Amino acid sequence: MSDTTLFRGGPIHTGAGGPVEALLVRDGRVAAAGTLARCRDAATAAPREIDLEGRALLPGFVDPHVHVLLTGYAVAAADLSGARSVAEIVEALRAQARRNPDAAVISGYGYDQSKLDERRHPSRYDLDRVDDPRPVHIQHASGHGYAVNSAALRRCGITAGTPTPPGGRIDRSPSGEPLGTLFDAACDLLTGPDGVKTGNHGPNFHLPLTPQEERQLFDLGQRAMLRAGITTICDAQVTSREMAAYLSARDEDRLRLRVHMLALSSTLEHLEALGLGAPLGDDRLRLHGVKLYADGSVIARTAHLGGRGCCGEPVPDGYLYHDPHELQELIVAAHRLGLRAATHAQGEYPIGLVLDAVERARAERPRPGLVHRIEHCGFPSDEQIERMARLDVVPVPQPMQVHLYGDSLMGDYGDYGARFYPAGSFHRAGLPVVLSSDAPVTMPNPVEAAWAATSRQTLGGALAEASGGPGFAVPHRVALAGTTSAPAALLGRRDIGRLTPGAAADLVLLDADPTTAELGGLPGISVQQTWIAGSPVWTA
Repeated sequence: MSDTTLFRGGPIHTGAGGPVEALLVRDGRVAAAGTLARCRDAATAAPREIDLEGRALLPGFVDPHVHVLLTGYAVAAADLSGARSVAEIVEALRAQARRNPDAAVISGYGYDQSKLDERRHPSRYDLDRVDDPRPVHIQHASGHGYAVNSAALRRCGITAGTPTPPGGRIDRSPSGEPLGTLFDAACDLLTGPDGVKTGNHGPNFHLPLTPQEERQLFDLGQRAMLRAGITTICDAQVTSREMAAYLSARDEDRLRLRVHMLALSSTLEHLEALGLGAPLGDDRLRLHGVKLYADGSVIARTAHLGGRGCCGEPVPDGYLYHDPHELQELIVAAHRLGLRAATHAQGEYPIGLVLDAVERARAERPRPGLVHRIEHCGFPSDEQIERMARLDVVPVPQPMQVHLYGDSLMGDYGDYGARFYPAGSFHRAGLPVVLSSDAPVTMPNPVEAAWAATSRQTLGGALAEASGGPGFAVPHRVALAGTTSAPAALLGRRDIGRLTPGAAADLVLLDADPTTAELGGLPGISVQQTWIAGSPVWTA
C-alpha cells in the first residue's frame, strides 16, 4: 500500500484559511493542501486516493484536559448519569452486580445529587441495599468524590473516629458516624494502605486495580477519545498510576494518542530533585507541566465560592486544598523550574490566589513564553479576566458542563450561576478560547462542546446568561478553533491543530460539515474516522 494518501471529494478544512479541494499526506505528514491538481502534482508516487463522498475533513481534535484511566473507569462502571432518584441508582447498581457476579467490587459513575428527587447524595445505607458483603463504590459526576456502602467503609477502616483530612470532606451523621460520602483529599482513605495517595494535592480517584484492570481501563479510555475524533490530549492529573499506564502502553505499542501529561503537584519536589526544568518527551508522550488544585468542585458544591447563594437558600461554603501561602509557593516553584502550572480554581478567591502567585513568579523571573493555565476557571470576575490576559494565563473551561449543570447552578446561585465558564468574556479580553471535556466529567465530544460554548443552552432549555451585559457565548468559528488550533497552541505544538504542509497528518472525518451546519445540528454530527500520523486509528 502506498504511504501517500490524497483526500478529495468533500469539504477539507485545514484550520488555516478557507476550505481546500484536496489534501496530500505522505509519511505521516501533510505534504500539500489546495487544488486537486496541485496535490496530484506534489505526489512523488501514485497516491492512494480517498473520495470523502461529501464527508468533512478537519484537523484532529485536541482536548487539553482529560483523564484517560478515569474515563475507562466510567465506561466500565454502571452509568448513573441518567439517575433521577436514589432508587434508580440502587437498581442500576443491582443490574451491574448481576452482570458481573464475580467482580470483587460493584462500581458506578456519574451520579449528580442535584438531579435526584431527594436532592442529596446516596448514603451508605442506601448502597447497602445493593449488595453485602461486596463493597460498592459510586463516583460523583465531578470525579471529586465517592459514595460507598458499609462494606467499603469497613474494609478501609473508616469510622466515627477517623479524622477528616485537610482539603477533604467526610459527611457524617449527628453522632459523627460516616454516612459513606467522601470528597477530595478524604478519598485517600479509600485507596488502601499501598494505594496511590494524593494528600491535599488533589482528589484521589485511584481505587485499587489489578494490572489487568488498569490495562483494560486505559484501553477503554483511549478508545473513547479516538471515537470522538480526538488525536491529542493533555492528561490533567498524572500520578505514578497514570505514568505507569502511559509508559506501559507506549512500550507495548498500544499508545495511539498524542499525550501531554500534567504531573500532580505532590510530585513537584521529585521533579525539582531530578532537575526536570522543562517539558520532556517526544511528539507522542511528553511531560507538559504540573497540575495543582486550589479548591473543590462546583458540581459537587465543594468549590470555594465565598458562600454565594440566592433565593434565601443556604449553599455550602466549599474549601481550599492548601493554605493560601502553600498553594502560591507551589505555583512559584513550578514557574522557577520552567514548568507550566495548571491550577484547578473555580471561585473568585482561589482564582485570585493563582493570579497573585503568577504575578509574583513573573516579577522574580519573567520567563517569556511560559504560559500558565487555570483549569475550569468557573467564576472569575471581570477584573480577573483582564488580569489573566496581562499575565499570560489561559483559562481551560468545559462548556458541556454549562449545558449539563447550568440549571441547578442558576437555581442555587441565580445570575451568578449563569456566569459559569464565561467563555465570551475570555474572548472579548483577548484570551484564547480553549475548550475541553474534563472527561469523564463530560464524555468527549468536541463538536458538541463547540455547540455548548456557542449556544449556552442548558439541559432544561434555559440560556446560561446573566441579566444584561454582552453575554458569555462565543462565535461559532471561535468555538470550533477552540477544539483544534487554540488548544494545540496552548500545548506548545505547532505540528498539530492545523493541516498545513509539514504538520502531522492527524485528522478527523465527520459525516457533516460543522463549519456550515446550523447551530442546532452540531450535536448530531458524528465522527466517521480518526487518523493519526497519516493512518486510520478508529473507524465507525
